[in-house]
Amino acid sequence: MTVLPTVQHVRPARCPCCDAASRPVNGPLGMRGHGLRARQVYGPHDAGDAPQQVTVQARRYRCTACGAVVVVVPRGLLPRRRYSAAAIGWVLARVGLEGATTPVVRAEVCSAVVLGVAAAERWLAPSRWIDASRRGQLFPRLGRHGADSTRAQVAERTAMQLVALSARGSAGTPAPHLAFHGAALAA
Repeated sequence: MTVLPTVQHVRPARCPCCDAASRPVNGPLGMRGHGLRARQVYGPHDAGDAPQQVTVQARRYRCTACGAVVVVVPRGLLPRRRYSAAAIGWVLARVGLEGATTPVVRAEVCSAVVLGVAAAERWLAPSRWIDASRRGQLFPRLGRHGADSTRAQVAERTAMQLVALSARGSAGTPAPHLAFHGAALAA
């Protein structure tokens, strides 16, 4: 059973929009609790497991200085992404390092049973993830990948960086498993 952390435990230190302190010394709170938001997350719980869909609760905060609403999600989730960071790392490793097709990889991370007609041939989410990685927006810690690189090269480079971040490796551990764990740490 997962316990939802209290408002005080996950309150951001500063507002990401205006940089106002959330708990100024001798002053009122700058970031006030603003409720919860349910969020759907797709992907396997562990590398190689069956895909699943879970609902997580994200805490919301409102900045009293600028009015921005900030959502704090559990570790391992990326902003504005339906799939967990680990699932995205798995996909990038399977596509970039092993040359798997997107419909095959989709079956490994997506629990949806009803898909559109085009899903049998192509899955667009990995292209979006690769483009975001190229701009340095998917895993900001990893930096940007050159604009002159192909999507396959960007997927490969990102996957290799995620593999390098993984602390769970042994000599025989497959790269997608390492990328899965590295991505959870990079988020």
